Amino acid sequence: MQALRGWRFEGRIWSPAEGTPLFAGVATDLHGAQLDIDGVRPNAQCPYLVVECDLLTAKLIETPLLSIINHMSMVATKAACVVRAAEGRPVLEFGQRRTHPEAAVDAAYAAWVGGVAATSNVAAYVRYGVPVAGTMDHFAVQAWEREGVPRHVTERAFFERFFEIYGPAATLLVDTYDTFGEQTGLRAAVAATGGRLGGVRIDSGVTVENIRRARALLDALGAPQAKITVSGGLDEQVIQTLNTSPVDAYGVGERIVTSSDAPVGVGAVAKLAEVDGRPTMKLSRGSGKATLPGRVQVFRQAGGVDVVGLHDEDLAGEPLLTLAWDEQGPIHDAASPNPPERLRAALAALPAEALVPREAKVAVSERLQDLILTLVRSA
Repeated sequence: MQALRGWRFEGRIWSPAEGTPLFAGVATDLHGAQLDIDGVRPNAQCPYLVVECDLLTAKLIETPLLSIINHMSMVATKAACVVRAAEGRPVLEFGQRRTHPEAAVDAAYAAWVGGVAATSNVAAYVRYGVPVAGTMDHFAVQAWEREGVPRHVTERAFFERFFEIYGPAATLLVDTYDTFGEQTGLRAAVAATGGRLGGVRIDSGVTVENIRRARALLDALGAPQAKITVSGGLDEQVIQTLNTSPVDAYGVGERIVTSSDAPVGVGAVAKLAEVDGRPTMKLSRGSGKATLPGRVQVFRQAGGVDVVGLHDEDLAGEPLLTLAWDEQGPIHDAASPNPPERLRAALAALPAEALVPREAKVAVSERLQDLILTLVRSA
């Protein structure tokens, strides 16, 4: 207990720069053949973190670090897929209501790294500087209802007050009652703002036909500048079908933050690679779950081709792992691009096949292969 009371992290951490796409899969030799050494078939990847510390510290930090890495890498990956599907249209992250309040702040940051334009989570702006944007909610529109007063009157009154506060930047939520009603929805939004509204958001009945209908009505009512944002159960597949419509932006919540098609994210685990200076590896004979031994460095070559070598090798390509934490604490590179910019540039440099979900193949250097062979045959 005394050791725990006085515990502080003391060690060093190497990691790839935030916003770097990472690949994981079966370990191969430099010619692409899968490694299989006496039934030991390792996986290979660029580590999210390489941590040098004592064993007590390693156990204390293992679970919380994996919790953070698995959640945030899942969100960032899903966000990148959604943003790519949007084909240049802004994506707003609206997932705060779908997860724990603290996890929602991390998710907003991760989604920003993944390329979303902004989040509705104000705490993420306060804590991390993530751009914030939003519209309004149905709660607010309904809260203006009054007994004996028609709903189209109270809806318009709320829109008028909202426009007084936010001016031409205001985006109004128009589907609380009837998006295409004779006095509600789009017509109420245009009337309440004299046609000067910045945009509308439609959160139900989101189809190509309805978006085209909304665009035509806004134009006919004298609000051609009004942008159309849609939300409600969107993901990259749905977005691809909506791209043929005159939609201007997408609001995506649970399909980024909870990602039903990849709920455990990358499934990152922590494994010992060296103890007291001696390389070690998990063998798991016959299972394909063996891990790489020793301190490694990963060299990224053109086209997203990675080669994993030992930390003191000098191979072709860009070394991905750099010192991120030393005895003084975190190391910040002020000259480095911010994470979304780095990710955007990195994704643009990758071939199309590298962006398709798949089990990648990751090559390991000859020296690392020799180390694996030695450890397998000495076990």
